[in-house]
Amino acid sequence: MTEAEYKAIRARIDRLYKWLNSIQDKRTGWVSYRPSDKPASVPDVTNEEQSAVEVYEFLRDKPDRYFLYINEKKAKATTWSGEKLGKVVFGREYRDNFGGVRVPIDVYAINGLRYYGTYYKSSGDYARIKRCKHQQGAA
Repeated sequence: MTEAEYKAIRARIDRLYKWLNSIQDKRTGWVSYRPSDKPASVPDVTNEEQSAVEVYEFLRDKPDRYFLYINEKKAKATTWSGEKLGKVVFGREYRDNFGGVRVPIDVYAINGLRYYGTYYKSSGDYARIKRCKHQQGAA
């Protein structure tokens, strides 16, 4: 993705989310609408475009903390729509105090950094990770 493509899609995402925030139920935090309710001036953004922007920002910003999804069969960390963010190495799974299954993970990310965190296996296919402090080439 070029910088120009990124900026164009990012601008559309920002306009969409500005509108979504304006119709958000302040009491519950939910946003619900019929497609016919959306004004023509509010752009559509595909899941693939949002995923591409997420990958672009992950590469560019090299975040300290991140929320991502785990494809256990392929041992990879991904965006919600399945675009690769890194290779995963799994530790030994364990049960938390409430009976849930968690797995410590290391992620060798596409942005060149190494992350560690927890894969919440019994709650879904997601993980929360933190950037390792001591590594070669850390920005």
